[in-house]
Amino acid sequence: MQLEQRFRLGATAARTWPAFRDVPLLVSCLPGASLDGPEQDGAWPLRFDVRLGPIAASFAGSGRLALDDAARSGRFEGQAADRKTQSRVKGSAAFVLADDELGGTEVRVSIDYALTGALAQFGRAGIVRELAAALTAQFAQSLQARLAELEAAAPAPATPLSLGPLLWAALKARLAGLLVRLGLKS
Repeated sequence: MQLEQRFRLGATAARTWPAFRDVPLLVSCLPGASLDGPEQDGAWPLRFDVRLGPIAASFAGSGRLALDDAARSGRFEGQAADRKTQSRVKGSAAFVLADDELGGTEVRVSIDYALTGALAQFGRAGIVRELAAALTAQFAQSLQARLAELEAAAPAPATPLSLGPLLWAALKARLAGLLVRLGLKS
């Protein structure tokens, strides 16, 4: 099944792009998702916990991220399985960041996935599209909040060193010392 999603972030694409390079940050913004450890040979061990009424599933698997810094785009591919329901999911999410007319970033996401097993019965297109829209909205809101936190925690930009006042003070001190040595000033 294929899905298209869009969302907006309040910072420019140049300021937002570093967050899309940070897999732990992105995973922490996706409800139900977590990392099961550090990256190993380019693969991230992932977990995705889902609850749908009385049915609970815990998908464990891995994913890989490929980025194109020049185009501010990327693709995340992964697969996971839930042992309890014998369900499997395999898919990819391609994304592109672009500056919008309001000074923010529009993020376009194309998702392609296949779900098999007991949970596939809930994979009706209408339900999945609504769930994907809600999940995308929660992800965007969480990412926007994390970007604001990072911005607030970032150190203030360094003030450029102004050598004029320092040079003037040094010259005055030298001139005063010279005048004292010459006996012109005490």
